[in-house]
Formats: sequence, structure tokens, C-alpha cells
Amino acid sequence: MKPQKDNGTTRREFIEQMSLLGMASLLPLSFFSCSTETSMDYQGIGLAPYKIWEEMLMAIQTSPDYLEGRMNSLIKEGNPEAMFNFVRDEIYLLPSAPNSLKGMKNTMKFGINGVLRYGFATPREKAELLNNMFNDSGISSKLVFERTNIQAEEVPAFFYRPIERNFTPKISKKILKRWADEMEQENTVIEPVKNIDKDLEQSNALAKQLWQSLPDTDQISSQSFDFRWDNYNTPTVEFAHEDKTMYAHLFDPKIKFGELKNDNGSRITQADKAIYINEKISVSLSFRDGINLRDEKELVSGEWFAHELAGNQIIINFLHGLTIEEQAFTNIGNLRVFTPVLSFQSFDMDVKEMEEKSFMGNPITLEGNRIDVSGETAKIGEYQITDNENKTLQKSVQEIKAKAVPNTYPLVKLEVTPLDDQGGFIEGLSAADFYIIDNDLPIPAMMERNERAPRILVLYDVSLSMPSEYYGENMKRFVSDLEKSIKENYKDAAITKWETDSSLYSWLLKASQTNNDLIIFATDGDNGDKFNEDNSNFYQSGPPALVLNVKNSEERHRTESFTKMAEATNGAVFNAQDQNLVIESIVEFIESIEIAPYIFTYYVTDKAASHTVKISIDENRVETRSNYKFISFPRNNMDLGQRIAGLYLKIKVGRNEVNRVYAGWDPHIDKYRNPSFNDFLDVKFHLFGSAILSFEGEGPTFSAAISDALKYRLSTREWGEAIIKEDYNKAKEILQQGSFANTDPFFALMAPLNNQVTEDAYTFSSGIRIAILKNKVGLDGQKSETNFDYLPTSNYSTFSKNEQESFKINLNKTVQLAIREKEIYEQSTFTLLKDKNSIERSKILKEDWFTELYREGEDANFWYETIYRGDGNFRIFDTSAQTKAYWQINSKTGELYGILPNGTGGGSKSTEEQLQELNKVIDLYMALFTGMGVAITPIGIVATYGKTLVKLYAIVTEVLIIMDASGLDEKVDAALKELACNINKEIMFMSLGKAGEIMGGVDLLISLMGGDGLPGTGCSG
Repeated sequence: MKPQKDNGTTRREFIEQMSLLGMASLLPLSFFSCSTETSMDYQGIGLAPYKIWEEMLMAIQTSPDYLEGRMNSLIKEGNPEAMFNFVRDEIYLLPSAPNSLKGMKNTMKFGINGVLRYGFATPREKAELLNNMFNDSGISSKLVFERTNIQAEEVPAFFYRPIERNFTPKISKKILKRWADEMEQENTVIEPVKNIDKDLEQSNALAKQLWQSLPDTDQISSQSFDFRWDNYNTPTVEFAHEDKTMYAHLFDPKIKFGELKNDNGSRITQADKAIYINEKISVSLSFRDGINLRDEKELVSGEWFAHELAGNQIIINFLHGLTIEEQAFTNIGNLRVFTPVLSFQSFDMDVKEMEEKSFMGNPITLEGNRIDVSGETAKIGEYQITDNENKTLQKSVQEIKAKAVPNTYPLVKLEVTPLDDQGGFIEGLSAADFYIIDNDLPIPAMMERNERAPRILVLYDVSLSMPSEYYGENMKRFVSDLEKSIKENYKDAAITKWETDSSLYSWLLKASQTNNDLIIFATDGDNGDKFNEDNSNFYQSGPPALVLNVKNSEERHRTESFTKMAEATNGAVFNAQDQNLVIESIVEFIESIEIAPYIFTYYVTDKAASHTVKISIDENRVETRSNYKFISFPRNNMDLGQRIAGLYLKIKVGRNEVNRVYAGWDPHIDKYRNPSFNDFLDVKFHLFGSAILSFEGEGPTFSAAISDALKYRLSTREWGEAIIKEDYNKAKEILQQGSFANTDPFFALMAPLNNQVTEDAYTFSSGIRIAILKNKVGLDGQKSETNFDYLPTSNYSTFSKNEQESFKINLNKTVQLAIREKEIYEQSTFTLLKDKNSIERSKILKEDWFTELYREGEDANFWYETIYRGDGNFRIFDTSAQTKAYWQINSKTGELYGILPNGTGGGSKSTEEQLQELNKVIDLYMALFTGMGVAITPIGIVATYGKTLVKLYAIVTEVLIIMDASGLDEKVDAALKELACNINKEIMFMSLGKAGEIMGGVDLLISLMGGDGLPGTGCSG
């Protein structure tokens, strides 16, 4: 039907003006039905745009598909029959188990909040909802069990009851005009709303193609559903009305209000306590470094119940510990220490509740060194760092000696020796006592040592050719004796041990890229690789190596290796047949090394220029300088060394575990290659970004999703209005407390399936739906990327009147998600496999073409792992193998996932803008969110809370990380002014987006905002 008019506007015009492209485009045309109710007026408070957003929220909550609003309205009205009809007829019945009604008497899946968000309820949840409504309206009621005689053949009719959910808020053209006037916007061009795949033509075509690619379709049997009803325990509500005891039977639509199914009150029993499924969901993030790839170390983990997460998000973020002022003049490339956080985000909880459900790990450096802040003082490995600034001790410093040693770019090691008036070392100073500036900019340098104690790296060859004296337990005994002798002279010496194979130059290269004072390498000289002259500068920039000739061999091929390793690192070769003698020689060598009592390390960003480091103490009373310049830079394909090789995400739902490579080296696909510097860069750029995990049931109604969008925008009100009023100090103070992450991109991707329930079939998600939106910040010419990933946890199933069609129907329904990915992301499984010929895995195993793929080439292991390791799913590939993307179809249910070449189930998109230079943090965040069309806060701290961060900032920021802003007041003031304008623009951009592009999200005010900036800010657009 043609949309009707309501006070001069149509529902479609409302949608077009609000530009709800992200979700409206994916809803069926019934979405545009009309309301004939009288429009209301809404009165928000405060300043535009916040006042307008508040009024929009009020308006949207009057729509009939906003079920919480419908419930509250009915409670206020107090009509028990209207409440009964609402719960029975406007809430879908949801199975209490994946393929049966087992546990229907007391099973709660996502609770009342979930019922109102999704419009689906288990039998028990239906009864609980109605009972709560009766009680809240003052009607005396209780939940009971009704004894029934429902036969299995009757039950499907309880499910095959499609509900029309219309978005028809009470709103008029007059209100829209007032909003436009208050936002001071006129003559805005309105983009027409398009309805993507409105008739499901693309979905049906893809489903047909995939069905034809499956083998032996005539033998595919659909998963059956057990419709047997628990006739002893049907959840029912007993209530008092008109001086009578009445009952609300909520399942058989033929039963009238107030009556039982079998009309026998004696068949009523007391109800048991409701029970949540209580399925636990855990999320953990871990890493591997380039030295010990077998050792996966946890960074942070958290655990929640499924019903706590439904409708909410977990934010994965890596805090950098900088204040807003520090961000304004800090290059993002200087950042090296990150704190992993799993932040619980809910638009309907207070900060304390969210904080209690959030988890924070210990900080970690990009080299994979974890910083333990669990105690009273911080520890880097075994080193404990003094954390008390001592003004009195500062006064005793009369001279500072310093030497800047460039390691492998971008790492700089700064050796600092403060002396008293007698020329003696002064120990006990803290990081906060020192001020460090590199090329006139303060540097976030990290104190790694505050006493004169050497750091020694011991490498020992464990190949079978090693002599018995240096093999197995004898080698461990030698290393133990060596450590004991060193610590007799340096009790706090730190000794790290690496086992190596016979790739001697490769292991020495890795060791040379560490910031140790000395390398000791025990080997027999059987060398499995060759010296690469291109790596000479890396060997030179590292610590000296003492090469132990464990056989005292004079064979040429061995002595050449020994000599080359020593010369390359400015080290020496020791004959080591006599273990006691070589230990004495090593200790003597260590005593000859000048070891500074204080070591700082930091990252720089300028590759070309010479650097001057200024180190001062006691408010610049004593200072010194040191010059350095990098002469070599790592190649992308170079072996990684001691850096983070990969980040890994593990999500466990009940007994099922999903593993994802978050960034970097893949231990399965890449297991036959060593991690490279490219893997490290991928990790680094992901650490600058963040990720959002979204958890949903069947998917929020349209009004519920829009409500979330507005609540997100309104969550910025306190600091946003302060910016508009030019109260920058207040805005800064509020911003530092953290903020929400924008979830707009999920609204289309996590929306309910179209035509999910019909008169012939019922499709539902028996698991919890989980998706990840991950942001990678591109630097040094790389593009920034967003990556979306559907996790295989939804477990969509379909039952239908024709059971043989259930598999095919489920395939048809879940194909919709692949079409959404295709419409939103420039790269998806659909786009990669479009116009390609298809071949299913079972046929591939019989074809000769595949043997060539998995035996040769860099992708050989991918093809082997993906095709030969079956998991009970159909997998459909491109016959030509030009792309590694494939379709995965559950062989029992027909559920579809599109799998990208990187193993994720979703899509990806790159921003057009590349940052060739390492800009300030604030500039980078602004460029990222404007390029993506996603609004994020410049501070990059999403959904994290001040109370949790107090100890972290006190220890890491003030003790380990030096960031001195002295003498930079003018720069800080200028940067804050720039920051204020940028935040101001963000308030605008979170409304604007890119008209006509879904990635712009649900940007409600695209037609109401624009121009040069917000009123009264003095900022240009």
C-alpha cells in the first residue's frame, strides 16, 4: 500500500530525513507502515544537538515495535486483557532448547530485557513477563504450572505465527521542522532510502547457487525438532480480576483470555524457580613472541553469563596511558607500552556496574615484555622499579653522563649515570626524577633498570652434535654455575636463556635486536645458515657476543663461524672445553663492561634526521645531551626477533571454543614459516586500534536499535555541551573518565533475519550471536582497515511444515547475512567468489588439481589445513583457486557462513586515506574516524573507567613512563584548542556520516546538521 499521510509527512519521509540507511535498508517494506495516532510534542533539555537527540529518543520510544515502551504503556493503562494479548500475540515463542522444548517449564534464555529487545521468549519467559506486568500494574498474580493435554501435532501452530513489527513513532512534520530550525539547518539535500535486497532476490539467487553446488542433495536430511510439550508443567499466570481467579494461557491462540487450556483449576501446581541457561562466555587475549613461538601467553581474560552479555558489548582496547595534553604533542609512533582491557559496555548500566564486569591485564611492551603492576611497585620481568620521587636525592646529583644507543629502529636505549660531587654513582632515583626530551619533544621513555646490574642473554645450542658436557642436564648445570658466578658480583643481574638450533646467525641476529648488555652463545659451530651482509648494522647496534667454542675446535668451518659472529658484534671467542675456566673469563669480561645504573628505552618516529637527546634532573639544574642516528631499518620480510609476533583471541561459549588470529602470525596456517617484521607491524597497527564484540539474541527490533544509537550519542552530552560552551577544562576532565564506543555498524549486521517466522517455517538462533568489529590503524603508507567477523556461535536452525525443506530454508535465511556483508564491505566472501565456478570439498578431494596447490607455494599449508581437516561442514571453493575465500555450510542445519581468506566470517573495508607520516595521536584518530564514517573518541579510551585506572596510571604513567610537559605550555594550550575544535567536529561527524553509504551508520541528523561547525564554538569546518 502507499504510505499514508500523518500531519503532512509520511513514514518514509521521516526515514529519509533521518537517513537511517544502516538498518532501514535491510528491513522489509512493512517497516514503512503508517501510524494514524496523534503526534506528540517532545521537550528535551540542554543544547542542540543533545536536546534534539533526547527528543528523538522520546519519539522513537512511542513506536509499537519499541516493546519496552509498549509494555510500560500497557502497565499504565492497567487492562489485563490488553497485557495478555501483547504477551501472547506480539512476542514470538522461542524454543527452550536447540531442537526441542526440553526445560520449557523454567528455562530463561536472555531474561525479560532480552524478551523486550528481541520480541522472542521461551515459554517460561512469556509467563514471567506477563506476571511482572500484572504485578507492576497492581493486579495480584503469580506464576503457576498448568497441566495440559497438548499433543505434539498441535505445537507447531504455536510457532508459525508471523508478527508485523512496524516502526511508526508518533511524530509530525511540524516536529521535524522545529528540529531543523533549532539545529539552524536549512535546505539540506535528503538522500532517498533504498531497501537492499527488499524482495530477497539476491539472497534467494545465492542460496540456489550454493544448493546446486552441494553433493548428493537428495540425501541431505534436515535436523528434526521434537515438538513434545511438557503437559505437567505449562507456565501460566494466575491472577485476580473482577473478583475472580483467572488464568492466562499464553500458547494456544484459541484459548480465550482468563481461561485454562483444559479449563480445570484443580490441575494447577506451584511453579518452580526460573533458571537461566547460565551458559558462560569467556573472552581471552594472548600473544606469542618471535623467540618462543610455542609459548602462548595470556594478556587479559574475562568471563560473563550469556544473559548478561545479550544486547551489550565487550570492548577490546589497548590503553596507552597518555593524558589528553600529552596526546596533543605525542607522535603515535612513540607509543610502545599498552595495557589490554576488556571493557563491558551497556547503554543501560551505570559506570559502577560496568566497571565490575570489566577486566584489565598488565601492561606489555611491543617486545612482549610484561609489566607486573599487581604489587606495590612495578616489575619488568624480574626487575623491581623504585616508585618514589626523591627530591632530596635529586639535589645530590652534580653531573649526568648519558649515552643514547640506537637499537633496531625504532627502539632507542639510553644509558644514564648520575654522579655526586665525589664522582660516585647515585642509585635510588625514580623515573619521575628524570626529564627526557628527544629533538625538543618529550618522549614516553620507560625505565627498565635503576641499579647497576647487567642484563645478560645466554644462548645455547641444543642440537644433537653438541658434546655431552654441553648437552641436556649438563648444559643446564653449566648455565646455572655461570649464573651463580655472575651474581656473586652482581646480585641483581638479570640472565635470560634461549635454546637454539644450528641456525647460528639467525639466532644471533635476534639476540642483537634486544637491549641486553651482553650475549653469551654456547655452540659447537655446526652452522645451518649463512651470514647476510644486509644485517651487518643490526649486529653492530646490539650488545657484544661472547662465542663459546664448546669443543675447542680448530676446524675451519667452525672457527670461521665463531670469528664472524664475534667480529659482527664487537665480541670475542672463548675456548670453552674447560667450563670452570670459561666461567672465570666471562665474569672478567663483564667486569670490563661499563654498565650504567639507569637504563631507559623508548621509540622514535623520525628515520632520517639526527637526534639529540636531552636528559635533565631537578628542574633542569643538571643536564646533559647525547646524539645518535639510525643507520639501518628492519625489512618487512626480516626475521622478527624479540617482538610480539601475533595476537590471539579465544572466545568460549559453553563447551564450544572459537579461536581467531587477532593480528600477525598464524600458528596454524603459517606454522612452516618464521614470523617476520611484517607480522609485528600488523600487531602494532592493531594495538593502535580497538575491537568491539557485539552479543545478541535474535536481533533487536528496529526501535530498540535506534534507541541504542541515540543513547550512544547522548552519552557524550556532558563533555560535548562543555565544548560547545567553551569550557574546555571541564570537557577534558570528563573525557579522561572514558567514553562509550559507537556500535552503529552492528545495527544492520546484527538485525533480525527478514521473514524469520512465516506461516510455514520458523528460523531461530539457538546459540548467542557474536560478531567482532576490529579497527586497524594504518601508518607508514599502509591503509587503515575495519574487519567484521561473524563468529560461528549463532547455531541457526529451522523447522517447517515440510521437514525435508528445513535445511534448504535455513540456508536461504542465513544467506541474508552474507548479502548484508556484501553491501556494507568492499571485500566480502560474496564479492571474492562472484562469477567464480564452485566446487565442494568432497569433490575437491577426488580432483588432481588440488595436489599441486597444497604441495607447493606459500599458500600450500592453507589449502591443506582448510580442505584436508574436515569438521562436518560443507565447504565450497572457487574452482580456479584464485581466491582463498569459501562458503561454509553446516551439514546438519544448512546454516551458512562466508569465510574470508584470513579465516574470519565477515567483510573488510579500507579507508582511502593513508597516513604517510606519523602524525600526532589526535590527528590520527580524527583521520581514522572521519575516513571510516565511525565516530570514536579522540582519547581512544572506550568504555574504561577511572577507578580501575588509578593504580595503572599511578604506577605506569608516573613511575615507568616519563612524560614531561615543562616548558611546553604554549604548545599544550594550542593543542588543547585544536583538540576542542576536533572534538567539536566529532559531535558533528557522529551525526553526518557519508550520505548514501551504509558504513556511515545510523546517523540520525544528516539532514539537520552541516555547514562550518557547531554554534558558538569558533571552530571552522
